[in-house]
Amino acid sequence: MHILGAFELDIRPGTPDDPASVRIALQKAVFDPSGRVFVSPECVSFEEIEGQIISLQDELNEIRERARRAFQAA
Repeated sequence: MHILGAFELDIRPGTPDDPASVRIALQKAVFDPSGRVFVSPECVSFEEIEGQIISLQDELNEIRERARRAFQAA
């Protein structure tokens, strides 16, 4: 597993008979009593939520690059 923050990338290297695969999992989440999943802390301003969104986008961009490398290596 490649843990980044809120997400992790699970990489399964390929073999000649079985292709490589990757999947994204939540590493850090908070559940409320109704079962909803939160991937950010509670934000009380637009600037805070914007920062959280940018951080999540950065993590997903990093996951994209790691997945690309995993498939290129296969």
